[in-house]
Amino acid sequence: MNFAQTARAVLVPAAPVLLASALLAGCSDNPIGTDVSPAAGVAGQVGQVGIRNLFVLGGEGGQTIGQGGSAPVYLTMVNSPSDTESRNASGSAAPRTGTDTLTSVSTPQAASVEIVGGSLQLPAGQDVQVGPAPKIILRGLKQPLQSGRFVPLTLRFQHAGSGSLNAPVQARQGELQSYSPAP
Repeated sequence: MNFAQTARAVLVPAAPVLLASALLAGCSDNPIGTDVSPAAGVAGQVGQVGIRNLFVLGGEGGQTIGQGGSAPVYLTMVNSPSDTESRNASGSAAPRTGTDTLTSVSTPQAASVEIVGGSLQLPAGQDVQVGPAPKIILRGLKQPLQSGRFVPLTLRFQHAGSGSLNAPVQARQGELQSYSPAP
């Protein structure tokens, strides 16, 4: 066996292990650290609406937002409707309109959640980014809000229904400096 054959015999079985190690090296459940980009938020699905990079913006440089304060929520939503929504009473397919609407957001950790300007329209197949100006604001925080914690949020859509996700609280630092705190 020559050198190339020996190297191939050793490296080929090790390749999946090396690839998995490289992929997992950047994974962590801890939203604090060097990665402060919006990509550090969480992703999920509510019906046909994909939720990407969901996070709550915490205090400047990791400072705590006090009880009674406000904090903005940032995310990207992608409405990907199927061709049909459901079956009507006669059993035939009822066509989906293509658009959806985020009608409300709630959390047990705030007295209220405001969607500035009312509900948010989600055209079919388009990304709707909420940010860097605040459009969803947690008002009257029931307890201090610290970076590195999670806030349970329930998002309600006109067609997709509702779903809950735990949004990480990200410190307003680094790339998130361009995101506005709650007014």
